[in-house]
Amino acid sequence: MEQQELGKVPSNVEEIPGRTDTWRTARDKLNETLAGVNEQAKYAAEYADDTVRNNPWTSVGIGFGVGVVVGALIALAASRSYR
Repeated sequence: MEQQELGKVPSNVEEIPGRTDTWRTARDKLNETLAGVNEQAKYAAEYADDTVRNNPWTSVGIGFGVGVVVGALIALAASRSYR
């Protein structure tokens, strides 16, 4: 009897007895979470777009400052790796 049961390998998750509801519930929760994250990302992108359009020079200054800091950190890391 066990040999016959072991010989049957489920081809997908839905064929596993007792696991169908668990997997469906998990998938539904994941889809809800992803939908919420997607909605928040859209809101954040719209906010960033509005802020950059209303303050273009401030955005350029911030971008320049971040670039200088990142460049300095890379240069510092590169100079330490040669020692």
